[in-house]
Amino acid sequence: MFAITLILLVVGVVAGILAGLLGIGGGLVIVPALVWLLVAHGLDGEAAVPVAVATSLATMLLTATSAVWFQQRRGALDWTAVARLAPAVAVGAAAGAALAVLIPGQILALVFAGIVAVIGLRMIFATTTPTVARTPFPRLWWLAGPIIGAVSAMIGIGGGSFNVPYLARNGYPMVRAVAIASACGWLLAAGGTAVFMLSAAELPELNWHVGYVWIPAMALIGLAGMLAAPAGVALAHYLPAARLRRLFGCVLILVAIRMVIGIG
Repeated sequence: MFAITLILLVVGVVAGILAGLLGIGGGLVIVPALVWLLVAHGLDGEAAVPVAVATSLATMLLTATSAVWFQQRRGALDWTAVARLAPAVAVGAAAGAALAVLIPGQILALVFAGIVAVIGLRMIFATTTPTVARTPFPRLWWLAGPIIGAVSAMIGIGGGSFNVPYLARNGYPMVRAVAIASACGWLLAAGGTAVFMLSAAELPELNWHVGYVWIPAMALIGLAGMLAAPAGVALAHYLPAARLRRLFGCVLILVAIRMVIGIG
């Protein structure tokens, strides 16, 4: 039990530092780590993938709370944009979580791998997202929100990888786009986690779970991520972020390949 606790804390710290350093969703680290840990401790791969996705999403209820509080203190949040976009994202997240529960674990792993590979390629070849010179407004929010929410919930991430470019292309400065995405990420996590928790899940090999959410992992990873994220922000001022993004993009490609060949 001590070894599992230590692993979960390390996963949370790594995810938090990378989130603060590179601005990436912790789920990109948490999901494959949890799949490996769950399979290593006897859970079937078919069940391990949705449990990892659900638990990763649930950790963001903690980490996104911290991010929203920090962004509000900086005065970076546009609550009008959040009020328009976040509910649409949450509806999509609920639908994405419901779909993730219904489809086989192998297919869900392939979906995760495909989306992670796309994010990895983008990190390798496009280090910045230019802000388009136009009046800031979440255009087509009623379409973009549900799509972003559904895709993000299906793979257990907070949606920042999609929300930030979407907002930047709709005229929001990068700082404000990140802040809005953080607030939307909390409601995304809430909508998706609710569905995952309410879903019936027979997991006799796993203790302390509600639906597909593994509560100890949610708490340990979430708290560790909250504490570690400021360290990642501080490191961003000293480390070559562009080079690190490209390196991590390569790591994501390897993670995607491992997910494809590792779930049987």
